[in-house]
Amino acid sequence: MDRKLVSGPGKMATKKAPEPKSFPEPKSSTSTADATESTPLVSKNGPEDPTGREEGGGLSMKQTVLLIAGEMAGSGVLALPRALARTGWFGVPVIILMCIIAAFSGKRLGDCWTMIEARDPKMRSRQRNPYAIIAEQSLGKTWSVVVSCAMMVTLFGASVVYLLLAAQIIEHVFLALLPTMTICVWYLIVAGAMTPLLLFATPKDFYFTGVIAFGSTVVACVLYFIQMMNDVRPFVFRYGLHGFQEFFLALGTIMFAFGGASTFPTIQNDMADRSKFSKTIQYSFGAILLLYLPIAIAGYAVYGEAVSPNIVTSLSSTPLTLVANVLMAVHLVFAFIIIINPVCQEVEELYEVPRDSVGWRMIVRLSIMGAILFIGESVPRFYTILALVGGTSVALLTFILPAYCYLKLVEQTPPDQAVSQPGWMKMACWQVIAVGAVGGVIATYSAISAIFSTAQATPCYLR
Repeated sequence: MDRKLVSGPGKMATKKAPEPKSFPEPKSSTSTADATESTPLVSKNGPEDPTGREEGGGLSMKQTVLLIAGEMAGSGVLALPRALARTGWFGVPVIILMCIIAAFSGKRLGDCWTMIEARDPKMRSRQRNPYAIIAEQSLGKTWSVVVSCAMMVTLFGASVVYLLLAAQIIEHVFLALLPTMTICVWYLIVAGAMTPLLLFATPKDFYFTGVIAFGSTVVACVLYFIQMMNDVRPFVFRYGLHGFQEFFLALGTIMFAFGGASTFPTIQNDMADRSKFSKTIQYSFGAILLLYLPIAIAGYAVYGEAVSPNIVTSLSSTPLTLVANVLMAVHLVFAFIIIINPVCQEVEELYEVPRDSVGWRMIVRLSIMGAILFIGESVPRFYTILALVGGTSVALLTFILPAYCYLKLVEQTPPDQAVSQPGWMKMACWQVIAVGAVGGVIATYSAISAIFSTAQATPCYLR
């Protein structure tokens, strides 16, 4: 049976309908005067203005696609060629499979929030920590704390990685002009330049960063690919597959490349029409895969085992590469703003900072930036940390919990309110959970082994 909420508190009507593909979204009232308990507090289905924003102040579907794609399509472009060198050509289907699994998990996360909104009208307002709310209502208070901690680790670690990559690219760009400027100095400059943008409150306040981040990535990838074709040498067959540890170290990198689920509930919560979130996931991951595959395949095919952890340093120094590097640096710093925002909102929720208190928000976010600066200056490298984060918190938040929370919320639904779902859904969810758990554990072990088997980088402030 398909159910639909109608205007009026506590009233419900049912009617027969074909099996739904997703959970129904409560419809908004067309008039403020007609608003009731079941009326969403965020305006939905409103007409779009010329800038693409939907009526009601929320994000449109186009803006959401750009935010998600712009957030994710950065580190993967730079790191996947090296990951492919560790896995060989078998890594290509692995990348595609991880993309499909991550998109599937993202959709389940969206369904979780839709169910929670349908149960509790209070949740239809914008929430600072929606992922933690999903975990609490499906698994209990303890898991809410676990999710909050995992999100902090994932997004905080990714923020450090993004700024380190940006600093490394900028150092490469200005190497001829400023040979004495190290990555430590550039990291300090980049972090300082990003601090003012950190003060935006929620994703709807900086939707333009998604446009800039994704647009700059697309152009940079095209230029990188052209330069790779110019660098082609006589063909050499690539064997790949270096061993068990190398393969799963690469798997951690691949998981990190698709690990954007931590921000999905926050972004979905800011949409004007959240029922469109499932479509935005499809478009976003499709766009990301189209960017990842050509660069990963071409990078491995052209440079082979010599490809560096950051593909930028493997390319020949030409004007084409220079422009691409500048664009990729632009992407990284704007993607940083997107992924650090949920961390800021989580800390503000923890300390109960009033939403309209600009002063306290500035203090909290400047403190977070100070911590990012300290970690980056203490560990000025990214590749093993990237794999470690991919195998731990990313595996939990992107590949395990979305499907598990979805299954638990479906089980909690009263029989008279049960929503139909395809028969294969439960099996697919458990398969995704198994892949995420096994892959994450082994990738974590491989990353830790790699960290302790190599010399630790000297902190910048001790050089």
